[in-house]
Amino acid sequence: RRRRGSLDKLGYAWDQTDAHVQVYIPLPNVRREDVDCAFESDGFACRVVSEEGVPHQLTIRPLFGPIAPAACKVRLPRSRSQLVLRLGKAEGGGEGAWPTLRAAARG
Repeated sequence: RRRRGSLDKLGYAWDQTDAHVQVYIPLPNVRREDVDCAFESDGFACRVVSEEGVPHQLTIRPLFGPIAPAACKVRLPRSRSQLVLRLGKAEGGGEGAWPTLRAAARG
C-alpha cells in the first residue's frame, strides 16, 4: 500500500504584492520534474513526489480572489529547500491586498 501525504500538513507560508501571491512550501531536495501543478482562475492543485518517492498533494480552492493561470509559475530556489508558487492576481477582482489566501467557507 502506497503512502500519500498532504502538503497542507507540511505547512506553508504566503505573501503578496498588489500583482502576485507567492506560496512557500517547505520541501527539501525536491526536483522540478517531480512537481506537477495545475492553475485555474479560482485555485490550484500541486502534486509533488518527495525524495522518498511519496506523493504529496496540495489543493487550495477557492482562493480569496481570482488568479490568471497564464501568469502563474512554479519555482525551485537554488537552495532546493522549498517550492515557491507564484500566482498572478487576475485583473478586475484579484488585485490589491488579500486578507487571507483561502476564500471563506460558504454555507
